[in-house]
Amino acid sequence: MDEAHAWFAERGYLDKPDAYHAAPPDLTDPEIRREQIAGHSVEVLRFESGYAPAADEPGRERWLGYDPCRDGWAYVLRHEGPPRPWLIATNGYRMGYARLDIGLFERFFREPGKGGGGLGLNVLIPVLPLHGPRRIGWHSGGGFLGFDAIDTLHAEAQSIWDMRRLQSWLRTQDDEATGAFGLSLGGYTTALFASLSDGLRCAVAGIPVADWRQLLERHAAPHQLRYAQSLGYDLERLSEILSVVSPLTLSPRVPTHGRMIFGATADRLVPPDQVRALWRHWEEPEIVWYEGTHVSFMNERDVWAGVDRTLRENGLAV
Repeated sequence: MDEAHAWFAERGYLDKPDAYHAAPPDLTDPEIRREQIAGHSVEVLRFESGYAPAADEPGRERWLGYDPCRDGWAYVLRHEGPPRPWLIATNGYRMGYARLDIGLFERFFREPGKGGGGLGLNVLIPVLPLHGPRRIGWHSGGGFLGFDAIDTLHAEAQSIWDMRRLQSWLRTQDDEATGAFGLSLGGYTTALFASLSDGLRCAVAGIPVADWRQLLERHAAPHQLRYAQSLGYDLERLSEILSVVSPLTLSPRVPTHGRMIFGATADRLVPPDQVRALWRHWEEPEIVWYEGTHVSFMNERDVWAGVDRTLRENGLAV
């Protein structure tokens, strides 16, 4: 962490975090196979990510040693017939498996008026690094969050790199309106994506993490955190390092009327102050609060009414 902090400071990334993110090459020819998953014909995309930390960046060799992350993955739900708008829907922590992710996001793909509503959109679901087929251990997401802040940084940086490449691929399919939606860790990543990618009509951050330091202080085992700090683990330095992948240090490129957030008043995983911090940074766009927990949003009509309204008003509806 000390080496990374000095490296970022020397290059000016702590003052200009957007400069840390190099523009990736367009994605033109991913490997695509079609599978029947969760009752849908799904295009499973696999491609060489091409992401790598800079040649002399601390933590580079360790990150490149995570072989499953070298390939990018995504699941695509696409309607037959004329082109339709696209939604890039980003999974939460511990997700990344096709059946689970498609089951969560298929509501956007469903035709309007069928089975409890729907928007009839084409949906692209990126698989975040260290998740699903990109995991490096037994559990999806293992290594993304924790005391190894440099791994968290590289995981987020690669997430945005891969998503920008996937967005470039969508433009080659049909240059239709594109929006972004994410939940929890995916909400954080969507907010960061909306600050580094051009051309998004709208971005919806659901139950979003906003500040890794606060999350670590809240959820780390107290004895582990005390021990780490006794060895020199510096939470302030942690915040400064992760500022280069923080949506709170970057300005969103999505127009204000295309931003929307929802959060839970009884959320003990991502407490309301995290959601409120992003809302304020995003210049206080529409926000929907529901009286529930982190994952009870599925049954909240006001949440989905707000999400659907934001998507429709920004051209993501058929």
